[in-house]
Parts: sequence; structure tokens; C-alpha cells
Amino acid sequence: MATVKKSKKRVIVPICIVLVIAIVAGSIFAFAKSGSGEEVELHTITTDDIFETVSLTGEVSAGLSKEYKVGTVATVKEVNVKVGDNVKKGDVLATFDVSELNDQVASLQSSYNSALSAYNSASKSQKTATENAKELKGEIASLEKKVKKLEKAASTTKKATTISTTKSTTTTKPSHSRKPITTNTTTTTAPSSSTTTTTTTTKAPSSGGSVTVPTTPDYTANIEELVASLSELNKTLTQITDDLNTLAKATELIANVVSQAIANGNFDSDVIAQEVGAALSQAVKEGIIDSTNLIIESGLAVKMVEAAVSQIDFQGIADAVMNSNNVTLTAAEIQLASKNAQYAIYKAQSNETVLDAQRTAVDASKKALDTLKKQQAELAAGWTADFDGTITAVDITPGAQTTVLTSGITLENLDTMVATLSLSEYDVHKVKVGMPATITTAYGKYAGEVASIAPTATGGSETSILDSVGSMAGISGLSSLTASGAGVECQVSIKDTDENIIAGFDADVEIETGEYLGVVVVPIESIKLEKTGSYVYLYNEEDKTVTKTQIETGAVSDSCYEVTSGLKVGDRIISAPEATYKEDTFKVKVK
Repeated sequence: MATVKKSKKRVIVPICIVLVIAIVAGSIFAFAKSGSGEEVELHTITTDDIFETVSLTGEVSAGLSKEYKVGTVATVKEVNVKVGDNVKKGDVLATFDVSELNDQVASLQSSYNSALSAYNSASKSQKTATENAKELKGEIASLEKKVKKLEKAASTTKKATTISTTKSTTTTKPSHSRKPITTNTTTTTAPSSSTTTTTTTTKAPSSGGSVTVPTTPDYTANIEELVASLSELNKTLTQITDDLNTLAKATELIANVVSQAIANGNFDSDVIAQEVGAALSQAVKEGIIDSTNLIIESGLAVKMVEAAVSQIDFQGIADAVMNSNNVTLTAAEIQLASKNAQYAIYKAQSNETVLDAQRTAVDASKKALDTLKKQQAELAAGWTADFDGTITAVDITPGAQTTVLTSGITLENLDTMVATLSLSEYDVHKVKVGMPATITTAYGKYAGEVASIAPTATGGSETSILDSVGSMAGISGLSSLTASGAGVECQVSIKDTDENIIAGFDADVEIETGEYLGVVVVPIESIKLEKTGSYVYLYNEEDKTVTKTQIETGAVSDSCYEVTSGLKVGDRIISAPEATYKEDTFKVKVK
């Protein structure tokens, strides 16, 4: 049989025609679609009633409950109840031997008395230091004026002097191991008076020449160094103790040692530092300075003070005084430096911070003493029932020694029951005491009422993300699904309880927080939530477009929000806007 070959050309032509038709049809469809806009479904804004609620899950417990805990060390004498016993108000539940608490109370009383005595002493020292600082401030101002006057007089005298030809040779008296310094003295006479000044020429030890220096030395640096060193010494003292009495004793001791050393002609900073250290150590050993009032170990404290004292250039101060031709000015400068150092010390002693710390110690010891005395009195009288109820836990036995962590006896009144809830930060402002509630268990529904709301939040440190989502979506109480969400405890009383309401079980609670009748509403799914607010896409009938429009919302239910601004009855919006819209205004085709 002959084989008939089909022409490839005949096959290709129909395929091309089909493709062309498909492309043209697709183009026409796309053009038509683009011309008519995005296809959307609209919702017309109306009014409705909103019954706002907060829905949570809580744990059922007795309405009245008290846990009796020892809170200290004591011996149990008698336990008069067991789990399940019904007791009347005033019944004795347990008794204790409190003789061991007497020593504890005495010890705390002694600690409180010591803290109070230290505080009173510090308060008195602070008052004295404040008065001394005020007095010194006036003396410093007077000295500063005196120094300025002397400096001005010295400057005027220096300008008025002329050099004479009279010379004399003197040799300075050696000080300790210092080498003698040989000087040539030239007397200068002011032409207008008999006043004379002296210029000293000091021979250089290493050569036969001489160097001329002014007879009035530059002692300013020495004075400034003294002020800085004394200030640093004061800082060191405040670092080793925060007790004003100890600070005052240490300051007085150091001042006496330094004064005595200088009076004896001893200007060696290291030697003076060692004498100060020895005196401090002896004072600690003899109890003059209480080592318990030192912030650091006494040996280290002494070393710190020695180091600070050794930095003071006592020799430089002595040289400034001995070599100065204006002893009055130098003495005034040193006196001013000393007064400034004293003022700094008094200011430190009058600081409220140290006194506040001691006041806190007094308050803490007083609180501990009062707490223990209260516990002692309660245990001595024995535990008695505060109300009629049922014993639900007993964790102590006769003859046993209790501790701070020991549990005791739990008494509950099971005739009244409550559901305990945790309100998130978004719900707590909606719920008020007295609001009606519905409690739902596996056995039915019970009427209830908000009985109490705690003043503070507990149970977490981080904001729950689920709370934020829940608030925006109109769903309350999602914080209960997270361990990190803090909450405010709220108790809802349950009315007309029966045997089916059992303490320890969970129950669903719905609190009616508001009733809003005939308000403008918008479906939850019609709102687009963004960081900047809530938005809908408002339809414009005239040009067949929608525009992204911001609205303000109020009350919320499971399905809708109240609209307080941005929309009115009759407006039409996109029912469920897409998240992919790229423009705020665009054409649409209504389904």
C-alpha cells in the first residue's frame, strides 16, 4: 500500500492561526479587565448594637481563703484540725512554743538600737558639719580677699624696686639630708623709700658659674598641689567608709599626726604617710575607729590613706615658706588652702546621701523587728479561725520545727466561690467592679459579678504580642496563652453555686463591659490595620474608584467595630481588602 506523506506546511498553518487567535483574545480580555479595574465586593455601612465583652478563662476557688504560715523558726505544740474539718470563727487551729523567739527578738532589738544610735550620731555630725562648712565659707571669702590684696601689693613693690650694688653672702641652713645651698644676696633699694628687697644668686653644684633667681619663689604651684592633694585625701577617706562618725575620727587623727610631724620639722612625705598609717592601724586595734564601719578591709584602708598622704609635697610647702621674701602672702595662701580642704571635708560630712543610707538601715531593722514581734505575738496566742469554713490543707505536725518556708494551715469558705482571672493591659481599663458576668463550666452557666481588681500587674515582664493582636481583632484575654504576659488579677464572684462548682477547676468567664445601641459599625474584616491607624477603602460611585481612608474606632464586638469618625451610614467600602494593593486610589469593578 502506498504511504501518503502529510505536508508539514499544512499542519503548521492551523497551529499558527490558533495561537494568533489565543493571543488576540487574551489581549482583548486583559484590556477589558484593565479598563474596568479591580473586581471587588462592597459592604454598605449601617448601624447596629454592640454588646462589648471581655472573655477569659479563670480558676475557681473559695471566695474567702486564708493561709496561716509561721514565717519564722518555732516549735509546733498542738495541731487541732485535719483536712476536711469544718470550723467556726474563733476556733483554735494550732498552738506553738515561742521561747526560742525571745533571743531572736532581743538580737533584732539590739541591731535596731545600734542602727538608731548610729543614725542619731550621724545626724548630729551632719548638722555640726553643715554649720562648720557655713562658717568656713565666710572665712574662705575673707582670706581670698586678703590674698588678692597681698598679691597686688607684692606686684606693686616689685615694679618700684631698683638694683643697688650692695652685696652680701649667706648660706642657707641645711634641712635634713639636703645639701647646703650657697647664695649671693643683692640688696635693691626703691628710690622713693627705704624699703628693700632681696635677689638671690644660687651657685650651681656642677659648675663654677651662678644662676640668678627671683627672691620671691613661684610657690603658687605648691599651694595648688596642696589643695589638690588634700582634696584627694578627702576622697580616699570617703571611699573607705560611709559612716560620718568614722570619717570625722579618721580626719581628726590624720590632721593631728600631720600637724605634729611638721611641728617637729619633719617634711618627708613618705615618713609622714607611715606615721599616719601607724596611727590609723592603732586606732582600729584599740576600737577608736570601728572596723565594721569600713567599706573595705582595714589593712587595705590604711594603705590607701598612706598612699594619699605620701602624694602631698610637704617639703615643697616648707621651702616655699622659708625662701619667700613675702612670708605674709605665703602664709595666707597656705591658710587658704587649709581652709578649702577643711571645707571639702565638712561638705562631705554634711552630705545627705550617707545619712539617707543610715536612715534606710534604721527603717529596715525596725521593720524586721516589728515583723518578728508580730509573729511572736500571733504564735504565742495560737492560730484561730478568722471565719467559718473548711480546712483544706494542713502541713504542720506536733513537735516539728518550722522554718521560714514551712507551709501551715489553709482555711477556706466554700459557700462563696470566685473565678480568678488575669486581665491584660488592653482589657483592664474596660473592666470595672460590679459589671455583670457569665461563668460557664462543663455543667452549665452561672451568673456572676466582678468583685475585685488588683491595683498592680503581676506575672510577667514582657508585653504579650498575642494581647496586641487580640485587641486589634476584638479578641480578649490572649495573654493567658503566654507565660511572659503580665496581668492584673481580677476576681468574679459566682452566684447560686452548687456541687458542680468545684474549687481548682477552670471556668470560662464573659464580662459585659459595655452596651452601645444604634451606633455606626464596620465589619472587622473590612478594616486594614497599620502602625499609623485603622483604614478602609471607601467607594466613589461617580468615578468608580476606591480611596484608602483612615477611621477612628470605639467599642468592639466579636464581629465589628464602632466607627466614631471617618464613615457615615450609607457609605460603601470594600468588604475584605487585599493586602497587595499598591495604590491608595484606584478604579474597581463591583461584583
